[in-house]
Amino acid sequence: MKVNVKDLKQQKLLVAISGGIDSVVLAHLLHSEGVEIVLAHCNFQLRGEESNADEAFVRDFAKEMGVAVEVIRFDTKKYAEIHQLNTQLAARELRYEWFGKLLAEKGCDKVAIAHNANDNLETFFINLSRGTGLGGLLGIPRETDTIIRPLLKVTREEIEQYARVHNLSWREDSSNATDHYVRNRIRHHISPQLREIHPNFLENFGKTQGYLRQADAFISFYIKKIEEECFEGDNPICINTKKLQEVPELEFVLHHLFYCYGFGNIKDLKNLLLRAEAGKQLISATHSLVKDRHCLWLKPLEEEEQAPELVYEELFEPFSIEKGNPSIAYVDADKLTEPLSVRKKQEGDVFYPLGLGRKKKLSKFFIDEKYTQAERDGQWLLCCGDAIIWVIGKRLDERFKITEKTKRAKKIYILS
Repeated sequence: MKVNVKDLKQQKLLVAISGGIDSVVLAHLLHSEGVEIVLAHCNFQLRGEESNADEAFVRDFAKEMGVAVEVIRFDTKKYAEIHQLNTQLAARELRYEWFGKLLAEKGCDKVAIAHNANDNLETFFINLSRGTGLGGLLGIPRETDTIIRPLLKVTREEIEQYARVHNLSWREDSSNATDHYVRNRIRHHISPQLREIHPNFLENFGKTQGYLRQADAFISFYIKKIEEECFEGDNPICINTKKLQEVPELEFVLHHLFYCYGFGNIKDLKNLLLRAEAGKQLISATHSLVKDRHCLWLKPLEEEEQAPELVYEELFEPFSIEKGNPSIAYVDADKLTEPLSVRKKQEGDVFYPLGLGRKKKLSKFFIDEKYTQAERDGQWLLCCGDAIIWVIGKRLDERFKITEKTKRAKKIYILS
């Protein structure tokens, strides 16, 4: 059994050990090669005395090797009920949360998991049966920031041979013998048939997954290029629709670009990009995507956007007016007959833009002023009752301006 542990000798590893043959072999191998290890065993209390016997075995195994061991018991069924999970997912959450805490407490660099080449093949078929994308066919990663799997290229037969050579004992999980779980059915029926058809199937499968990883890296590189070409800005992001419409395999690209923002319906994304009118939008759990004339605006949802804070100052004759500052508005105070409020645009809004001399729809004002859709959605309005006094920072309403007859005025400005 060829396992390169040279790069692991400088690390301290937390070895997840169930008591089964894979984790026992992993712990024995690492310890024999001089890697500093701490064993970590979870008793999920799902198999009665069998679970307790696994725990006792691990304690004895650790004592025999002279290594530290950490053991925890979980009420897995209760946790699953509270969090509405099946027992497998509940056990997984409990296990990895505890491992994370132990890494810090014991000063370990990573968790060593005993997944092997057969496990990797089974995971491939599970994901394939679910209609996964390319990412799901890449298999179990050998290493992440917190996890390493030294046996990932080792077959189950090689592990069994190692155990026999070193006279190791281990525990058998009775549930592994049943066909209750999908993984077990693949292990018992599909994998043996494939190896019977081609004895080197596992080795060849490993090569194929290597090619898939290369393809995935190649695709990721070009998706990044498309993103750099089409995405501009930060918050919001402006997405060039003309350039995006020209990319080949558009549905595939849309999935890769927008899935991370919570947009999973490719049909809706494609319709928004190719056919929707300006102003149409999609909302995910975290982001909005709004169609504009020449782009899509992508921005995170805000819990509660705060209106600008305005300061009001009373002015009396003679008035001293600062001109040319869009953050300041001067209004006739006697014309403010109703309570003032700040809001966003509403359907049917009209006002009398200063200097125009006539009524205008707010939506038409936005078009004439070349507002983007994001700017329209973000524009705040100062109102007196239903009447717009000030398109804040842009244009005053003619009806509220200071005239020769004005006796009292208000200076209104944005608090910076």
